[in-house]
Amino acid sequence: MELSDRELADLYDRYAPVLFVRCRTLLRNDEDAQDAVHETFARVIRNARGFREQSSPLTWMYKISTNYCLNQLRNGKGRREKLHHHKTEITGMDAPPAESFEDHDRVLNLLDTFDEQTRQCVIYTYFDDCTRQETADLVGISVPTVRKRIQTFLTRARRTLVAAVAALFVLSTALPGGPL
Repeated sequence: MELSDRELADLYDRYAPVLFVRCRTLLRNDEDAQDAVHETFARVIRNARGFREQSSPLTWMYKISTNYCLNQLRNGKGRREKLHHHKTEITGMDAPPAESFEDHDRVLNLLDTFDEQTRQCVIYTYFDDCTRQETADLVGISVPTVRKRIQTFLTRARRTLVAAVAALFVLSTALPGGPL
């Protein structure tokens, strides 16, 4: 598919606002979202020949923008804020106050140890609040596979965090004055 200047302008006029909302939801920052929309259209221009028209242009650009935003998140932007919103579900325990929730870095590091599809499933579900069906559609896998990947992540995240909390407790009991 070759895009004329007019077709590109039409795509931008029609879809940029939708993509901006999507990117702002993921990145939680207007400037970063605007950058993501611009990068999405730059990639559309570079990869227009690769568009197979098996989906709508919006679906294709939505996936491009989502992948870009996920890469930004993986690089550290916006993770702490979104993780705070879902920390109870991820850790499997009542969440402590935000000031004392220091295990978020462990969860983020753990997320980086998973394959791309699992990371996408977790981020779509917990960072973007997508349903399992929406996540399956975006990632291109079945709903049961989404459930399995999320469950695998949650199980490992809970084990990692429980072990870290236990180690912290053991360390604190060894200090003068007993447990924190």
